[in-house]
Amino acid sequence: MFSFLFSLQGWSVAVLCSTAVLLPTSRVPADKWAEKVFPDPLECDFKEGAISYYADDKAINITVAVPNEVKASLKAMESKIKATCTPNGTGLLDIPTSGEFFGSRYTQFSMPIYALETGGGCMSPFYYSFSFPEKAQTLHDNILQHTGRDLKVLSGSGQNGSIDDRGWITDYGDHSVYSCSMEEGF
Repeated sequence: MFSFLFSLQGWSVAVLCSTAVLLPTSRVPADKWAEKVFPDPLECDFKEGAISYYADDKAINITVAVPNEVKASLKAMESKIKATCTPNGTGLLDIPTSGEFFGSRYTQFSMPIYALETGGGCMSPFYYSFSFPEKAQTLHDNILQHTGRDLKVLSGSGQNGSIDDRGWITDYGDHSVYSCSMEEGF
């Protein structure tokens, strides 16, 4: 009887330990900072302020009014940034990170970075994109279901007409990209 209780007790400890290992990871909520920064994925406009990158300081500058936990998520990405800015250089500042955007999980956040021709220094324009490991139609449907906004889906082959919207989805077949441009004519 004692050995049965001991075995039973050992088994329950094993079950409790395995449950304790699994539960914390299953309860961690997805990082949803992108939803707070871009609450309207079609207009994708900040109420005030911006998110930009200072290449000289290797720092993300946040002047948009967002909760402190959103700022902390963005600032935590700084350590993942490997981009540099060289004279006459351009490129994307790709930050491998994951989070949720209106029901879809993204794997990367990007913004262009380029050198200024006069006065030196670098700049990141108000253009942002998120990469998703899912088809464009799934991303489109999730955004439509969560926000009611019907984003255009463009072909990744570049065979598209002009687009008037500030937010759109590009279909690359096996993955998709949500883009947001706050600049006119981008």
